[in-house]
Amino acid sequence: MLRLSFLVLASAFAFTSHVQALEASAANKKSIESGLMQNAETANAFTELEYQLVEASGLLSLSQQIKNSAQRLIAGSIEKPAAVSINHAQHFAIAKSLAKRWTEEEWQQRLLVLIHDMPVATQRSIQQQLLHPMIKAAQRKERAAISVQSDPAYQLYMNKLRQRPPAASRWKLVENLDKQSGFSQIIIQARSVVINDIQQQVKGWQPEGAWEKQARQDVLEFLFYAYRKTPNTELKQIADSFKQPELSQFYKDVLNTVK
Repeated sequence: MLRLSFLVLASAFAFTSHVQALEASAANKKSIESGLMQNAETANAFTELEYQLVEASGLLSLSQQIKNSAQRLIAGSIEKPAAVSINHAQHFAIAKSLAKRWTEEEWQQRLLVLIHDMPVATQRSIQQQLLHPMIKAAQRKERAAISVQSDPAYQLYMNKLRQRPPAASRWKLVENLDKQSGFSQIIIQARSVVINDIQQQVKGWQPEGAWEKQARQDVLEFLFYAYRKTPNTELKQIADSFKQPELSQFYKDVLNTVK
């Protein structure tokens, strides 16, 4: 799930600086209150295998995705005068609320707790499945796509994709890959978290009516680029790799953890 970072490049510095400052403050306070001994005890509560699974899953980038989703939604309300605007104080309050629950460290802890509750045999099965050649191939392709998202060639490809949609059979394969990996579901749930936070801070604010559809479209277009040179047979094999029971259940459990 390295792909979860694919929208990171769209972030804006103002919101990020708010969050970083708040996270640093929260981290310092937590360090003072908890002390080094408590931090060490927390680290020792989890095994090396559990840390490896969190890293291999690619899910840590979701904490940044949450922040970037907030920035995009806030920027959208500023660009559309008809919408309920978000003032500076509300902007700061949203950043503060998200910083409490969505630092990378806090998100890592939640993932570790989720994995820690699994039997060791299940953990090892998931590790083996994440190391499956097709899963590793998918990660390489997505990493390469992420690295060029700011390039003109990427946007040119997107423009052509929208002007000349691919064959229905190819579209179905990409949709199946998204369905099996649960990618767009996690992205939609992440944006839902942000929307709820904004609505708590800004009375009357509403996202665009089709935001879920647009989020899914963003994901599918990214996947089309990432796998643009991948034959249909290989694309199907990659999708099938995500059907492995333990891995499939793991990502479903993660989806329920994104709150």
